[in-house]
Amino acid sequence: MTERLEPATVRWAYRFLLGRDPESDAVLDAWCGAGSVAGLMDGILTSPEMAGLALAGFPERGSWIESRMTDEAARAALILRDGAAPADDAVEELRLRAPSLRVLRQVLLASPPVAHRLPQPEGPRSRVLRLPGGEVVLTGDSREPEFLAAPGFAPRWARLLRAAWADGGEGRVILEDGAGIGVATLGLATGAPGHAALVAHEDSLRKAAALAENLAGNGLSRAASRAVPLGEIPAALAREGLGRLDALRLGGPGAARMAAQMAPWLLERGTLTIVNFDLTELVADPAGPHAALSACVAGFPHAVGFDAAHEPRVLLDGVALDAALRRALLRPDRRDEILLCPDLDWLERYAALL
Repeated sequence: MTERLEPATVRWAYRFLLGRDPESDAVLDAWCGAGSVAGLMDGILTSPEMAGLALAGFPERGSWIESRMTDEAARAALILRDGAAPADDAVEELRLRAPSLRVLRQVLLASPPVAHRLPQPEGPRSRVLRLPGGEVVLTGDSREPEFLAAPGFAPRWARLLRAAWADGGEGRVILEDGAGIGVATLGLATGAPGHAALVAHEDSLRKAAALAENLAGNGLSRAASRAVPLGEIPAALAREGLGRLDALRLGGPGAARMAAQMAPWLLERGTLTIVNFDLTELVADPAGPHAALSACVAGFPHAVGFDAAHEPRVLLDGVALDAALRRALLRPDRRDEILLCPDLDWLERYAALL
């Protein structure tokens, strides 16, 4: 799919696939400036929102569905399905098959390029994730958004720890909050196979059960799951009888705020700190998303974002910070993960790992 993105195509993608209009013109501009039809379809179809809509029967929101059928709508549906601009006779033929927007949406959702990527009937499934350092098996409900979106951020964190800890993380301690079903956890474990302890926290009992299963199923005997939030970090270490903290992943609500508050403590210990930031959460901050993310990174010597291919992008200034926010905007779940670290010595080794 190499067709260039136009605002109308993005708008109809949101309507046909997500059943709603985009949040703003800024979303349209961001996709058109940095995206492609392939990236748009991949981002939407693997998003947690899409998974939830599939489970709910693809409801529509807003009055757009009652609007009259147009050539623009039919043309956009064909571009989304085929990845190329359609001929005029194909548009006319589709309009005959789909006389209304509701029918047109059903036709697109039932087309093979879309239907085969939608959640399958409920039930346990397993997927092999090929990560830097090895393969792991992820088990989960076939309709679980995290399962559908895997490997998610796991490749970058496996690669990071391999680059940062050339000894395989021998004796290192890793804590994680908001671990979900364990996708990122498996990345951390793969990147540091010699870890002394990896304690992943997830307060959803359902997800915590899947997390425990994924750790056990991959033979990670030194990794443990806790069905509670991480809470205060020093207290969590004391609770586990651990005297050091080498890496921390904050994946729960308020992660950016917690990282900012704990910056001096984390820097004193040289902790690699991974922060999952929710753009909708940052937008709700009275100071605005840029200021909120700036406050998160300000207390650390270095902050690094990553592009869609997991290549590092050092956040040197406000322009780079805005680019990180735009990358999150392009993700259907409006989330991304950055690294806060005491040095950049690992960058060259990271680049050498494929």
